[in-house]
Amino acid sequence: MKYILGVDGGGTKTVIRITNHYGTVASEIITGSGNYKSVGIEKASFNINKGILDAIKQLNIDIEREDIIFSSSCFGLSGLDCDKDNEIYKNIILNSKIRKFLNLEKIIFCNDSRIGLAAGSNNKNGIMIICGTGSNCFGINEEGKEAKANGWDYILGDEGSAYEIGVRALRLVMREYDGRGRKTLLSKTILEDLKLQSISDLIEWCYNIPFSSERFAALTKTVCRTAELGDKLSIKLLYEQAQEAFRSINVVAKKLKLTNRNFDIVYVGSVFRCEKYFKNVLTQMLKDKFPKINFIELTDKPVCGAIKMAISIL
Repeated sequence: MKYILGVDGGGTKTVIRITNHYGTVASEIITGSGNYKSVGIEKASFNINKGILDAIKQLNIDIEREDIIFSSSCFGLSGLDCDKDNEIYKNIILNSKIRKFLNLEKIIFCNDSRIGLAAGSNNKNGIMIICGTGSNCFGINEEGKEAKANGWDYILGDEGSAYEIGVRALRLVMREYDGRGRKTLLSKTILEDLKLQSISDLIEWCYNIPFSSERFAALTKTVCRTAELGDKLSIKLLYEQAQEAFRSINVVAKKLKLTNRNFDIVYVGSVFRCEKYFKNVLTQMLKDKFPKINFIELTDKPVCGAIKMAISIL
């Protein structure tokens, strides 16, 4: 029996799903981050490859007697933004342990935003905005033209992401501590949520623990809670990041000439759990700008989009 392989290599976790040719799930594994820019090539490679091999084991087939297990496959990968990234991910995945299971003529490598859009919308005109650990915006129109904005990771461009919100919140705390900025309840709530006693402890938390964008991204939950307590700087921070997400969507819509067309917008990512001061704010901005926009709640996992895309090339 031949199978389909779909991989969602996100900044926080990687989801590997194996289905039959009709999309019925046969196996699924969740491992750590698949974004080599966040965790390094070695760790991303370990997470992706171990996940695929573990998912294959769940099939209970004799892999020694199988050459090609997957008729087609799709890898949606966070951090795949240019040709160099594509080359790195192919080296990570098309190794001696994995490539023998793949049909090398039927493989899709793409950014994870592409599979998220495929999972959430069947509209020929659609845009997906990711506001998770990282941020990204991708769209496609009925002519088949694609466009993206942002998603350059935590150094070059991650506005609208949980990481960006977390880092900016920490800077607000330090501005108050120095006397350079206004008072903010974040100085109390961040220490509480991190179970720290002082600013000195916070500095150590930031710098003396190996870097992980997920650690800083997790602070978005605190920022949202603090905004709901009425903290003006937290509310302002979330509003500004909603504006950044709007700018990304607006740019993509212009590139695809969707401004006055009917198109779907799909929200993906943990920041949208902050409804009052982020999700609702962004939604209103979009309603005001795009009269024919359709808001789609992503009910399927993004990996479903990877499976859908893999099946489409059978």
